Amino acid sequence: MAKAIIGKACKLFSVIIAAAVLAACVLVFSACESKNPEIRITVSFNGTEYELEYKLYRSYAPQTVAHYIELIDLNYFDNTVIHDYQDDRMIGGGFTYEGMENGDVMDDLIQLDYDGATTNSDGSLKLNNISVWTDADHAQATNRLYGETSLNGFSVENGGLSNKLGALGTYTYARSMAGDSDEGFGMNTMVYTRQSNGQDGASAYYKNSFQGMFYIYTSTSSSTGSEYCVFGELKDKDAESKFQELLDAIDAYTTDNELDSFTEELSDSRIEDSLISGGSYEPADNFLVPQCKIIIEDVTVTKY
Repeated sequence: MAKAIIGKACKLFSVIIAAAVLAACVLVFSACESKNPEIRITVSFNGTEYELEYKLYRSYAPQTVAHYIELIDLNYFDNTVIHDYQDDRMIGGGFTYEGMENGDVMDDLIQLDYDGATTNSDGSLKLNNISVWTDADHAQATNRLYGETSLNGFSVENGGLSNKLGALGTYTYARSMAGDSDEGFGMNTMVYTRQSNGQDGASAYYKNSFQGMFYIYTSTSSSTGSEYCVFGELKDKDAESKFQELLDAIDAYTTDNELDSFTEELSDSRIEDSLISGGSYEPADNFLVPQCKIIIEDVTVTKY
């Protein structure tokens, strides 16, 4: 009788343990796909580091968030720079300086090899979040990102995020070259995309040409645009304060050095893209390069 009771107790204990393990696995899996991943962008300016904590929104821009997390895990953004500082945004993530410690910020500015960083030696892609192909059969995958923008027919219930101070986003940099048409600029080839609803669609390349560049919004005025995808915002008040400290330091540097402008215009600005006719294009406006380097030292995922 005692053995039977002990046996039943052991079986019950095993069931409880199995259930606990299963629950733990579910929790771990859920943690890997949290609704709001978090990242830390460490920026250095004029000898001071600023740690900017961000909350990302997987529910608003799932493929964009997944894409940027993959690039972060590849250390793609480490030691890149803000190469274009505008009144309403500072743009980075795609360029660095050939001479990071010394040299002229204008002459040393070079674009990262995005294709090289995201492609293995055998030609296969390092990225798992594949969303753009050059053919309907998905035989030719690209390492570009499907544009989660209203320009590309993508919509978010309740409107998603808008540009506000410190917002993290990306946009169709090539749009101004293509105009409002799906033709021209070597982009008339239709690109099939895996949309968030699980169905395929097709649209012009420039709407799905997202690589690794992003922007941090620096204006206090909120805005939206059909070509923008805002996928993150500063995590909390502390993060907002830290970002404001960076902006204040930039203003102080400009004043203390009696500069007419914090930036210098790079007259021959170009963006390389191997999928564009000719391999590169001129952006709509030349880069406004900071006269004092703003370096993205490190980007880390702190919560998946």
